[in-house]
Amino acid sequence: MHVPSIFDVRVPTLTPCNKTAGQKNAADSLRGRIFTVSLGELNNDAHENAWRKIKLQVEEIKGFDCFTNFNGMDITRDKLCGLVKKWHSLVESFVQAKTADGYLVRMFSIAFTRRHKHQVKATCYAKSSQQRQLRQKMMEIMLSEIQKNSLKDLFKKLLTDVVSKQITKDCSKIFPLENVIIKKVKVLKKPKFDLTKLMELYSDKPEAVKAAAAEEPKNAI
Repeated sequence: MHVPSIFDVRVPTLTPCNKTAGQKNAADSLRGRIFTVSLGELNNDAHENAWRKIKLQVEEIKGFDCFTNFNGMDITRDKLCGLVKKWHSLVESFVQAKTADGYLVRMFSIAFTRRHKHQVKATCYAKSSQQRQLRQKMMEIMLSEIQKNSLKDLFKKLLTDVVSKQITKDCSKIFPLENVIIKKVKVLKKPKFDLTKLMELYSDKPEAVKAAAAEEPKNAI
């Protein structure tokens, strides 16, 4: 199984399937298969990102190679349980929109109120009006990020916590937040399959291409 080039480990796992027999084709049983892989395994940093789960769906088969595309994202239950604590308000929101390249995506986020630096009071609850404002702002940011990015760029931003940091920054004017996380992402509908666009996900990183070009001897015979 091959994964897009934004991950460090390009072939994280193998998958079994029945051989082609009669009218049953092996490729048909593989196409559409969904894998759930930890981001820690995909990027060789299990200590940092083991709690983040990436869903990848097989879209094309060439020989023994299965090429996957993004299908969703989730977090482990123990990570979610570790975030929840008393005396803080929990704010959740979700949006549904189409990406720039036509994928219908639903995104869920979660955030917790944070104590002020010199706070004496034990609790830091947000008022109902503040929670509504926070929810509205979170939805605006997520909607904007989905609509202006392609699916690949959106996942790249989610994996580097760009969206979470933006929410934390913009919502601090309403109420200070901490542990802002994009909890779940679902790809609900996909545009018509295009092999060229799928293979673009597997193009090598520009840095690697430049480095390879620089290392190539100029006066090669």
